[in-house]
Amino acid sequence: MRRMSVVAVTALAALVAASAGYGATSTSAINTYTGAYKFTTKKAGTPKKPVPIGFTQDLTATGTNGNRTAILLDIKSKIYGLKMDGKDFPTCSFNFIANAKNDKNCPRKAEVATGYITAVLGPANNFAPNAKGVATCDPLLDVWNSGQGKLTYFFVDTPTHVCLGGALHTGSTGPFPATYKSQGKNLVIDLPVPSFIDFPLGKGPTNLVGSLETQHLVWFKRTTKVKGRTVASISSVGCQKGKRPYSTSFSATLSWTGLPAQPGGASNKAPCG
Repeated sequence: MRRMSVVAVTALAALVAASAGYGATSTSAINTYTGAYKFTTKKAGTPKKPVPIGFTQDLTATGTNGNRTAILLDIKSKIYGLKMDGKDFPTCSFNFIANAKNDKNCPRKAEVATGYITAVLGPANNFAPNAKGVATCDPLLDVWNSGQGKLTYFFVDTPTHVCLGGALHTGSTGPFPATYKSQGKNLVIDLPVPSFIDFPLGKGPTNLVGSLETQHLVWFKRTTKVKGRTVASISSVGCQKGKRPYSTSFSATLSWTGLPAQPGGASNKAPCG
């Protein structure tokens, strides 16, 4: 899949797919969020005998009173019993993509997830859905292994996935970094949304701002051999009482200045073990 642009990440907070897995809904002061995850296996695995796993992640955000969604500042996903390995797999760095302004020459097996977002761009001082200048954006979204603990997200446009009617294109918006780590028995993926994604034309009360509506990502189940031993890019190493708890938390704002931020989130459990 090849890459896109600016409004792509704004949509990143909103993706829902009730059919994609086990979902949950939560309402904050400014957005309502839904999260659904579907895993490729229910096997629990153990730290000594990890089980390769992949998952589909669907996130959705809706605004209040029919308005566009608030501006996403951060998305953090927490999944019980998973570990991620970036050191034993090919990488594609943030700088490589930034310099090339595309990700088409990244090693294929360095890609850890792919999907798309849907978002709406509109004036920062008017979140009404019919405000003057409102336009849609639904680029593809690629996620790359950039080394242990590091991920790089990048938007790509295609003939069927465009932003602002094609005015924004692959490379219009640069790559943006995310991190992951083990926190207790959870895998935590943290995606700060940079201002150049939220505000593609710069900050200002009348400039366009992105309102993310949905994000759909398929995280691959990949394996490789290391000294004769099979290792996975994502592994399951345990369950919690026959379940796999997961949650996604969001930080958003209605202010073009970026403050104040309002928290929100959704959580649920999937069968495991």
